[in-house]
Amino acid sequence: MTVREIDYLLLGGGGAAASAAATLRLEGATGSIMILSADDLLPYYRPSLSKQFLLGQSSEKQILLHPRNFYEEKNIEFVLGRAVTAVDCAQGLVRTAAGDEIRYRQLLIATGLRPKRLALPGTDLPGVHYLRSKTECVITREQIASGAKHAVVLGASFLGMEIAMTLLELGLHVTLIECHDLVLPHIESEKISNHFKLHAEERGAHILLRDTITAIHGTSKIQEVETQSGVRLPCDLLMVSIGGEPATDFLAGSGIALDDGLVIVDDQLRTNVQNVYAAGDVTSFHDPVFAQRRHIEHWDSAIKQGRLAARNMLGRRMRYDEVSYFFCDIGEISFSMLGAPEEANERIARGSLTTKSMALFYLKDDVVRALFSVGRPTEETRNVEGLIRYRVNLHDIKDRLHDPEAPLDQIPTQTVLVLQGGGALGAFECGVVKALEEERIFPDIVAGISIGALNGAIVASNPRHATEALESFWKDLRVTSAFMLDGKTTNAATSLGILMFGVPNFFRPRWLPSFSNPLPLPTDWTSFYDVAPMRKLITKYVDFSALKTSPVRLLVGAVNVVTAELEVFDSYVDDMTPDHVLASGSLPPGFPWTEINGQAYWDGGVVSNSPLDIVMERCGPDGKRVYIVDLFSGQRPLPTNLVEVIARRDEIIYAERVRNDIRMRELIDSYRQLVNNILDLVDQQAQAKIKQRPLYIELMGDGATMDITRFVRAGRKGEPSSRDYDFTDVSIRTNQAEGYALVKNQLEEAKRPLDKNHAEIGT
Repeated sequence: MTVREIDYLLLGGGGAAASAAATLRLEGATGSIMILSADDLLPYYRPSLSKQFLLGQSSEKQILLHPRNFYEEKNIEFVLGRAVTAVDCAQGLVRTAAGDEIRYRQLLIATGLRPKRLALPGTDLPGVHYLRSKTECVITREQIASGAKHAVVLGASFLGMEIAMTLLELGLHVTLIECHDLVLPHIESEKISNHFKLHAEERGAHILLRDTITAIHGTSKIQEVETQSGVRLPCDLLMVSIGGEPATDFLAGSGIALDDGLVIVDDQLRTNVQNVYAAGDVTSFHDPVFAQRRHIEHWDSAIKQGRLAARNMLGRRMRYDEVSYFFCDIGEISFSMLGAPEEANERIARGSLTTKSMALFYLKDDVVRALFSVGRPTEETRNVEGLIRYRVNLHDIKDRLHDPEAPLDQIPTQTVLVLQGGGALGAFECGVVKALEEERIFPDIVAGISIGALNGAIVASNPRHATEALESFWKDLRVTSAFMLDGKTTNAATSLGILMFGVPNFFRPRWLPSFSNPLPLPTDWTSFYDVAPMRKLITKYVDFSALKTSPVRLLVGAVNVVTAELEVFDSYVDDMTPDHVLASGSLPPGFPWTEINGQAYWDGGVVSNSPLDIVMERCGPDGKRVYIVDLFSGQRPLPTNLVEVIARRDEIIYAERVRNDIRMRELIDSYRQLVNNILDLVDQQAQAKIKQRPLYIELMGDGATMDITRFVRAGRKGEPSSRDYDFTDVSIRTNQAEGYALVKNQLEEAKRPLDKNHAEIGT
């Protein structure tokens, strides 16, 4: 038998596999992609099974995630009806029940859950359903059309309640049986559960709590069920909704770690086996938002995890730190749930259920951990998502949370410090940090490029008290100035000395041999200087082993020399070393590339010298208070000679270019207006349901604004072109003093809302 060779093999026919395949192509994957599914159908929107599809309001074509030609156009091979029987990780091989053998380069396990079945005689009788597939949903509709009148729904959690309300709408007599004291027990609110119990009863549902089914009666089909309490109920349809079990039997003996059948993955969705990932309902993943291992059976999570797993299969090294969304339709009422309500020790309500406009904030020690929302503005839900994601303490405004009109978009979720590259000008950033710390402004995230990466690493390693370490670091870099009567001559002589002999604790020229560094032939050089001294110096000020647990997250950017792509090193993801920081500052041809895991990297400033974009990519844009240090002035007089031309060229290349893209903003607003215009044509009940969908909230709801403050180094009149490698004691002290003074003055002036150095960018 021929063994197929596939670059990206995705197991499972649900949303996680489909979103992973689409993302792989979107992100530039050029290899072969195959989705291998035990299902006989293309991936479809499963949440509609208990609602629109069961009601007959959606067709089979409408619930497809993508039509068949989508996969054909993206060159994604789809193999249906192939159940996987084994995975051989040692050989990188997958086997199917049909006898196929497929060798993979990277594997994604996204096989989801199968319904947990009742362990009772009679469960195989016609009329017993679990409603986890489109095929079973079609059979259920056919039985209703054939005259089924009495339905029993076992399980009154989200899915069970949705099924019960749909069956009521179809005209059946419905009894709900739940083993807990409440319906919707996972909402963790007795008041809300009782409201929805009453709502279901008013529409005709009969509800039995603290009970379960102990017997099923019938001959050729189900006719009756018997409960633990002795109640006997006529039953033409038994809808069982008591949870699911991971479909991972085929992983036995594979070496892939499991926990009660769930695939164990880290915060990057990697299993314990190299090149094997997992996503969706099948996972037990480490959730950095809640600092614990979690298992979530939500459609929104499956889609997002599929996307992130695909990006990490391409080497992006990104954490899954999303806040889980879940929505539910209980008849005409739709609501959203975010986060982990079981963690709360305090609840604060905004609005009321009677008016169908309510938000319930679940807090733990004054930090929002979850949100229940019905009929509330999408912007409010988006804002709370950020508060949950970044664990914002609301102690100071908690007394206002109950007010439906109190805004939440003015609460900064995180403070960000963005540090540019600029060689010796990095001393200016040292002065900035000192002034910020004196003003009690401390970053939660520091993003740096080149010298900014070195400064940023020191800040992250010395949270809330980085000034002393930074000043000592820059003191170690100082070179004693030559003294001559003419200032220009002094500067020229010192600069020439640095070019010729280097900076002792930073870089040394290759033309000066040492016992540890024999003189190589110039034809073998890939740079003019060696940065081994800096590798030693930075370990003096940065505890790299502790960066993962630092309250300050460090992001640095470097350019992969081979792929020409800007890559991000993230202290909360990567095991940072001095090389990760040096890679960001390996500016050619002065400095050599730095190798990390066999890959060569150059200075990130070659692509982007102001890494706000990597902050937004890694940490989200909403509600951040951002301080950007701009070392290169945006405006200068015309240069008058070639030296000034080269200096001005570098200023333009490395200048900070963060700006609000007005045209993109206008385009987004136009699409939002179009969506709202379309919704105006839909009845109010349908509108309310659409507005609770996670995708609607995420795309239509503006998060809190990003507040940006820029500290722009103006530069001194007539300063020499050697300013970025002038590590003299005089220059370093001057740059530190200028950075400090600028911040102090600007923050004092910035007590008025906006000026030319302070702007708001909508997200």
